[in-house]
Amino acid sequence: MYKNTLPKDYTDTAITLSRLYGIAETLYPWEYLDNDRFTDIIKVWTEEFLCADNPQKDILKFFEMKIDKYQKEQDIL
Repeated sequence: MYKNTLPKDYTDTAITLSRLYGIAETLYPWEYLDNDRFTDIIKVWTEEFLCADNPQKDILKFFEMKIDKYQKEQDIL
């Protein structure tokens, strides 16, 4: 796993990102995202967040950055 990261930290981070995505999904008219693709996105985001060198990790700022990028990708498609 990640340096100084417990399985509980991974799970907590993934759940938080999933919940934040669910909230954002109700606010933006995105295309349907199947469960496998959703799981893959959350895994990648969780790993990126936990590997960040910033000791004061702000999951909301991280999520806003990721969702902004994701939204721009959706606009292109």
